Amino acid sequence: MTRPLLDELDRRLIGALHVAPRAAWDDIGEILAADASTLKRRYDRLHQARMVRAIGHAYWGMHSTAMPVHVFLDITGETPLTVLHRLSDLPHLQLLAQISGDDPLYAVIHAPSEAATSEAIDRLYSVPGVRRVNALPALSTLRRGMTWDPQFLTDAERADLLKLTGARREGTATATPPAKPLTEAERAVVAQLIQDSRASAASIARAAGLATSTAHRVVRRVLDEGWVKPRLEMVSEWLGFQTPFLLRLRVAPGGTPDVMRRIDQLPQTRLAAHVASDMSVLVMGLVTDRAALALFIDHELAEIPGILAVSVDIMLAEPRRYWLDRDLTSGLGAFHAPTLL
Repeated sequence: MTRPLLDELDRRLIGALHVAPRAAWDDIGEILAADASTLKRRYDRLHQARMVRAIGHAYWGMHSTAMPVHVFLDITGETPLTVLHRLSDLPHLQLLAQISGDDPLYAVIHAPSEAATSEAIDRLYSVPGVRRVNALPALSTLRRGMTWDPQFLTDAERADLLKLTGARREGTATATPPAKPLTEAERAVVAQLIQDSRASAASIARAAGLATSTAHRVVRRVLDEGWVKPRLEMVSEWLGFQTPFLLRLRVAPGGTPDVMRRIDQLPQTRLAAHVASDMSVLVMGLVTDRAALALFIDHELAEIPGILAVSVDIMLAEPRRYWLDRDLTSGLGAFHAPTLL
């Protein structure tokens, strides 16, 4: 597959959809001072090239009663990519990566329950080539994947797009189920929006066998309740972001909440999690290159009080991120969306 050539408008469009994935083309066009039909054609081209995909970030309580577990794996007798390929067939793996450092593989397990989490970790030991599994259960997580900022927009454009979404800061993620069980119509709409967060109510009605008026009402409720949050996934390397990284931080006792809040405010951050480990804060982020990572560590991170030690790994390959397979040659691939409870 040929990598799409991007101009400034393409980048600004991607930036706009990253902020407001469900925004109408007319609204985006007004903010970017561009023709709405031109923006739609460009989005369709990027989507067909498998560079971008609008999916839905399901509220954790919709598909799990457990928190994620971050797993570091040591291997023996095999190459890291060989073992990584074997891991891809296991269930409940949200993220897979080859990383630098002592443990060459990293994964995130988010299973439907604590029992299923235990079974998923147990299965890792049966994979040929896996020698040791270091599982770090998340105690709390600040979700940043949707709000990481590629910084393709002006501050004014970003602010205007945020007004369209009514977006609030993510806050701490939980696996608490909704107060009331979802109706069949709500479950159907959630399932459709997870697969395509730009889907219209009319198309969802056809796919789910609902009346159009019902679909309009339920889509609005699902989005307003935050059961699904629209999310633009992209091949970030094709946009010039070549260095995904992983930090493990040792933090002074009592300082974890403040350190996580400070890190969450940095545009390079994709996730900040408090984990059960002597290195109690885990951070995932994305920058343009290794020089930018050095600046991030020596400047932004260094200004945060309470950090006692830092372990840095670079993600050398990331064939799955947020349930979505990706390849630097062919682009975005299969979406392994979590099953609703």
